Amino acid sequence: MKKKNYLKVLLLFSFLIILSGFAYNNSPLVNINRISVLPGSLNTRIYVETNSPLPPPHTFYATDSPATIVVDLNKINTKQQPQIVQDKSSLVKTIKIENIAENRLRLFINLKEQVPYRIFSDKNTTTIELNKIQKNPTTYMLEKETIKALEKKTSRPVFLKKIDINQNNKNLMIKALLDKETVAQVFALGNPLRLVVDLLDTVYSGSPAVYPINKQGIEKVRTAQFKATPPHPITRIVFDLKQPQFYSLLEEKSGLTIAFYQNEPVPLLSSPPFPTKKAEPEVSSLPEIQAKKSPKENKSQPKTIEAPPKERVSALNLGQPDSPAEYKKSQEEQFKPKTIAEPEEKYKGEIISLKFKDADLRDVVLYLGELAGLNVVFDPEVRGTVTVDLKDVPWDQALDIILRINKMGKTLEGNILRIAPISVLTREQEEQRKLKETKEMAGPVMVKTFTLSYSKAKDVQALLQTKISERGEIIVDERTNTLIISDVKDRIDLLEKLISVFDTPTPQVSIEARIVEATSNFVRNLGIQWGFKGIADPFYGNQTSLQFPHKVLADGALIPAGIVTKGIGGPLGGYAVNLPAPAFSSALGLSFANVLDTFRLDMAISALETTGQGRIISTPSVTTQNNQEAEILQGRQIPVQTVANFTVTTRYVNAALELKATPQITAEGTIIMYIEIRNNAADFANLVNGIPPIITQSAKTTVMVPDGGTTVIGGIYRTEDSITRERVPFLHKIPILGSLFRSFARTKQNRELLIFITPRIIKK
Repeated sequence: MKKKNYLKVLLLFSFLIILSGFAYNNSPLVNINRISVLPGSLNTRIYVETNSPLPPPHTFYATDSPATIVVDLNKINTKQQPQIVQDKSSLVKTIKIENIAENRLRLFINLKEQVPYRIFSDKNTTTIELNKIQKNPTTYMLEKETIKALEKKTSRPVFLKKIDINQNNKNLMIKALLDKETVAQVFALGNPLRLVVDLLDTVYSGSPAVYPINKQGIEKVRTAQFKATPPHPITRIVFDLKQPQFYSLLEEKSGLTIAFYQNEPVPLLSSPPFPTKKAEPEVSSLPEIQAKKSPKENKSQPKTIEAPPKERVSALNLGQPDSPAEYKKSQEEQFKPKTIAEPEEKYKGEIISLKFKDADLRDVVLYLGELAGLNVVFDPEVRGTVTVDLKDVPWDQALDIILRINKMGKTLEGNILRIAPISVLTREQEEQRKLKETKEMAGPVMVKTFTLSYSKAKDVQALLQTKISERGEIIVDERTNTLIISDVKDRIDLLEKLISVFDTPTPQVSIEARIVEATSNFVRNLGIQWGFKGIADPFYGNQTSLQFPHKVLADGALIPAGIVTKGIGGPLGGYAVNLPAPAFSSALGLSFANVLDTFRLDMAISALETTGQGRIISTPSVTTQNNQEAEILQGRQIPVQTVANFTVTTRYVNAALELKATPQITAEGTIIMYIEIRNNAADFANLVNGIPPIITQSAKTTVMVPDGGTTVIGGIYRTEDSITRERVPFLHKIPILGSLFRSFARTKQNRELLIFITPRIIKK
């Protein structure tokens, strides 16, 4: 009965397989819409976007072109040509598509170097992730999705139980058995080539372990506690690779499986062993995790890994020459420190823990040499004991400390580690130094010419002068801007590297100044003039009835001859109260008299009201190189003559708009400017000995402005408000009638000056 049931299950399973194969063969063709490249700091990702899930592809490294990844795709609509979007990726050179058969495409990804890679899918997007080989990492970096996953974890850390290794003729499966699901981070290291899988928030209670493999391109697998301190302990699994190759990654609740395959067409599983959720390609640092000096993570200059844009669509434009993100990146690259010659890096070994008490020095060194895969040679004088308790230190740093406390030193020649007393090594190094100097002095002298494009040969000569040897010489040909250097080969190589750094194009800055001068004025003048004349005289028959005075003459209008009155003239020549407006544009004159003209009253009222507004905009613009002063001048020069010792000297004074600026571009893309600006004008209304005075407006300052930003470096606001009253003493106080004995003048003037500066870096 059980056998019959087993046969039924087997037949049903076979029928389902045949049915699934039939459905697969009759499934509609897949359209590839676009293939895009997104470079990153830890990896570069190639996105294959389709209208439906992509069938499992085959992938391998091409044998005739070792740096080319081949991906075979089946059930593809070959009539539709996908759009390929590339930028200036530091890893991917070209991507090409070739039709190899009906409904089959072959994707060629040409790289600058071989790297480990994996492939995973998320709905209608298949991702090819290229693990960039980190040469000199200085900080421990995490992907953004990894940080989010860590932030969501609130339970206790994960515990790594053990490592299971299963292998056959075609693949190698390494599974890390965990008590629950963890968060993994994968990256590649160089010198030697290693694929590193960090299990975050994971504790490994065992001792550092090494598993020899020597199959499927894997030399050995190592595991250890990379970081033990909370809040986020890290367990590291390291795969020593013979060459970059394809691998797959599967995260499960019970553990994490990494699979490696032979370098041949490898069919991917329909349920691939890697995360199905496509992580954002951004990376950022995790504040709680401090950097450890793991392999290739020491003794290098600080380096900031810049995060790519959050959205994949926006990242497709990174290769455009006018892209602000691309220009900013190139701008920062220009200002980064460049290493011309560097000493050997130290402390690149794997993290280990040691605990010895009164152990023989030779035994401890042999143990460390075996761990590092090195041959060890001891001088006869090497002896000593070791008592240490070290946790989480690189093995080569531990070796240095152990040797130092025993006054021993080491040399490494290839894979042979030699241990000897420091005095012996010092004597040998001194002899080697003398030998090198002797060879340098006795070696042949090379002569090489360097024609510079962007720098002055004479300036570069001064910079290189301290780097030449005693036999070296640098000659400058100013006519062709060429350096002629004669020296030994080693010095020539160093000088050539320095020249490549100095002879680089200098960025240019366009500086635009906008000077806005606004004026407004208001004038109001009111004035009055009046006079009278009265005559009582027998001639007119209107004499007084008194004996004295019998006739009277009251004259408030008589002006002596030769004197011109201010204001307007009246019928009688002048006025008794002469308070006209200082300046007027309208006047009204009144004259009253009797028939005989023996009594007369004259009056004149003058008034003026004016308003005015003006605006002057000056826009000088100048372009200059970085750290070079630029000057622009527009206006006139006033000749000024001076006489000294019967000699007439003429000098010219600028009455013009002047702009002097010296820009300095920073690594962040901002611009520091040293600015001096003058806006001088000649005042021809107030000549002094025929020479107009100069009205000066100037500003001198140092400011920092973003590229394309605008800053106000100077502002002058001046307001004048004056009131002038002329009046007759005492009489101007009479109510109502007091207005006949006073005049009024008011002047208001506003002047405003603003200077705007806008620098722009010229992008080529």
